[in-house]
Amino acid sequence: MISVTIDLDTSRFDRMMSDFPAAMARARRAALLQIGKTIKIHTREAFDEPSKRPSPWTPRKSGGKHPLLIRSGDLRKNFRSRLSGSDTVVVGTKVKYAAYHQFGTKKMPARPFFPFLPNGQIMPTVMREIEHKIQYEYEKELRKLGR
Repeated sequence: MISVTIDLDTSRFDRMMSDFPAAMARARRAALLQIGKTIKIHTREAFDEPSKRPSPWTPRKSGGKHPLLIRSGDLRKNFRSRLSGSDTVVVGTKVKYAAYHQFGTKKMPARPFFPFLPNGQIMPTVMREIEHKIQYEYEKELRKLGR
């Protein structure tokens, strides 16, 4: 009788597989943080750069000395992002009048600064940037598993 015994060392594979859920959780968390950061940056930039706005702002009736929405700068400076659970990032501000500017009122036109179109979709330029950042974070974790 002839026989061959093959010893398969699966320790590296087993380690990679046990690490996989943890790696994906790390990638998801990092991607969510990047999404929040990207939206926050584009929101802040919308105050100075019309190309970053989802739609043009209606000019001020009175003209005024200061640029639209930048009297004190409080709104522009107070955007924050935070994780909420394992699959949600929240970007917002505690400035009470922010919604009036974003959506308008009966007496004031909307001057949206968040990078979302009227149909609720994220602006395509911002979406492409977010997609790249998500891909980067997941690939970074996958590369770590390959060591």
